[in-house]
Amino acid sequence: MKVEEMLEKFRSETLSSIEALRFPTALYWAEKAVTASDGSFQDVYMLGKCMYFCKQYHRAAKLITQAHLDEKHLNCKHLAAQCLYEAQMYAEALQLLKNDHMWNDTGLQNQKPQMGDSASPTQQHSVHSSMYLLRGKVHEAMDNRIPAIEDYKMALKLDVYCSEAFEMLVRHEMLTPEEENDLLEHLPFDEQCTSYEDEAKLLRALYTDQVRKYCKPEERAPSSELMPLRKNLSIRVNHAQRMLNGCDYRGCFNMLQEIMKADPNHQACLPIYITCLVAMKNSQILFTLSHRLVDSEPDNATSWFSVGCYYYVIGRFEESRKYLHKATTLDRNLGAAWLMRGHAFAAENEHDQAMAAYFKASQLMRGSHLPMLYVGLEHGLMSNVRLANSFFNQAHSLAPDDPFVLHELGTVAYQNGDYQLAEKCFLQAVDMVSSMRHTTSSGDSNDFPMDDTWEPLLNNLGHVCRKLKKYDQAIDFHQKALLVSPMRASTFAALGYVYALTLKYDQAIEYFQKALALKRDDTFSTTMLNSVLEAYLNEAPAFLGAPKEIPPPVTNLAETSGNRHVLATPGISKRLMASTSAMEVSNMSMPDISEEDVIQMDTPGYYLDARDEDSVLSGIGSLRTPSDALVTPANSGTVGFGFRPGELGRGHTRQTSETIEEDTPDIIQRR
Repeated sequence: MKVEEMLEKFRSETLSSIEALRFPTALYWAEKAVTASDGSFQDVYMLGKCMYFCKQYHRAAKLITQAHLDEKHLNCKHLAAQCLYEAQMYAEALQLLKNDHMWNDTGLQNQKPQMGDSASPTQQHSVHSSMYLLRGKVHEAMDNRIPAIEDYKMALKLDVYCSEAFEMLVRHEMLTPEEENDLLEHLPFDEQCTSYEDEAKLLRALYTDQVRKYCKPEERAPSSELMPLRKNLSIRVNHAQRMLNGCDYRGCFNMLQEIMKADPNHQACLPIYITCLVAMKNSQILFTLSHRLVDSEPDNATSWFSVGCYYYVIGRFEESRKYLHKATTLDRNLGAAWLMRGHAFAAENEHDQAMAAYFKASQLMRGSHLPMLYVGLEHGLMSNVRLANSFFNQAHSLAPDDPFVLHELGTVAYQNGDYQLAEKCFLQAVDMVSSMRHTTSSGDSNDFPMDDTWEPLLNNLGHVCRKLKKYDQAIDFHQKALLVSPMRASTFAALGYVYALTLKYDQAIEYFQKALALKRDDTFSTTMLNSVLEAYLNEAPAFLGAPKEIPPPVTNLAETSGNRHVLATPGISKRLMASTSAMEVSNMSMPDISEEDVIQMDTPGYYLDARDEDSVLSGIGSLRTPSDALVTPANSGTVGFGFRPGELGRGHTRQTSETIEEDTPDIIQRR
């Protein structure tokens, strides 16, 4: 047999084995081909790829660098750097990928890399794009996020079909919304998409669909350009993400259920699905999902993120933090896990640790507003109103259409005594939430589509209206809060307080009694009920049909010294005895109720948070949770958002008092 024939046979067997996914077999024949060809570039490169497929990363990198092929061929340089990256040898990989004369930006158009004469310009751009993408991953693994962002952008500009670079920017929240839109505007779609008509328009629509995280309800569906791909799972996941950020948890859950049936391990769907389950407090499905993920993918950070979320939902925060820490150890860039870890600290009033986790999430999720929202919440709980307002404004600049952010801005304005601004923020949030209408299975649109997530928003708007002496509107908003969450003692107490201020004592008594039935140790309701009862008894008639004025009793004793003896009714004060009638009590009224007595204000929960009987934990959206989410996220929550997201969607929260206290200063219940 001739050497040439033997070599061709070795090469063909190597390629056929790779196609059959028999990588050890391919490695065996590739070694024989290298020996037969006396170490030609083509065979050494194929041998390195077979070693990479067999996860022999150190061996493959050493093979290429010892032969100095990384200095001659860009393909070999890229393969060696990829092996070093997989072996977590980031410094060595970065040194290999340094931007030298062989592939720098200025010489890209004129330089002819030694890739072989058959390499087309498109292939050359693809290899350069892959090297920028890999260098971005190395920078991100080394926490050099700014250089990573620039590398990902360059990878996209060289090859607009490098979707992995775009997803790294979007999924990891590396860009602000303005930067995302600017990137899409400057990508060379028209220059590189020339294969068929409307190719550039379709690719632009695919990328735009991923960045529209927060939009109006009527804009959540995929655009018309994507109608041929409407059944694609990735496009449906993007749609579900927008529904989660919009707090449409039921619609998001139904869509995610369909996606999970088609692909139970869809990596882009899992974080959104977990966040939605947290927002809905569905611990049973979360328990089953966590067990399945840990059994099937124990080395995946998302699996342990799910376990941490489950323990958070059932209120075991220490175990939650332990498993979330494991998730962040496996994937240091998993921002949703840092958000949830912050929530687990916040649930036990560990403000400093919670803010540390949120700040870490803000470094990883530069384009998400959920970390800033949650940091502001922690400052608000510690009565740092100025700092809280600063962080809320930062969150608002990133997500101006998030109702959770508007709600928190309203609570800060309330604390500062700016009730007009607080009312404006709350009303804008209510308008946004009211626009999130969804159609039921029967086809009827809900008149008031809010769920119990927004009960604190309605109650707080009622408190602001009460401060502004708009008592009828205050009663209306508190009644709406009862519709979305019927068993809240604070809402009944708020209604009783407004009725007491309007001197409607019978209604006030009724609502204070309902509040005490739900929360027997409510000091405010007890005190107010006693005051209202006293005023009501003093002003109420003695019996049905009793006259307003009753003549004094007449004695049989004769007048002496021009004076007439009268019988004084026991218990009547001297002031009443001096009145025209000793029995007249109609002038007695309830003691003045100071407007300084304020119902503590609540904060809605994100897709990443939960609450117990009388408190709400903001939460993600998103994953956001969310925050992330939200989100939310947020803390959303929500988060947002957020949660939402996630939040990032969005009872087991920190314990806070719900009683009405004097607002000097106001005490706002945010969780």
